[in-house]
Amino acid sequence: MSSFSLQALHWTTDGELIPCDRLVLLNTLIRESLPDVQLELIRVVEELALAERRVTPQVNS
Repeated sequence: MSSFSLQALHWTTDGELIPCDRLVLLNTLIRESLPDVQLELIRVVEELALAERRVTPQVNS
């Protein structure tokens, strides 16, 4: 994880990684994992993207 080791992670007040850092971490893990693990991590990224879409407020112009 050399590309990730120098980056500081940001946490929410409830102890979770902020969504942006969660994606950075998952993308790093995907690149460096075994193929079977990569598939599971990709599924997690997809679920995270769907969850973010549900909680993101819509702005009407």
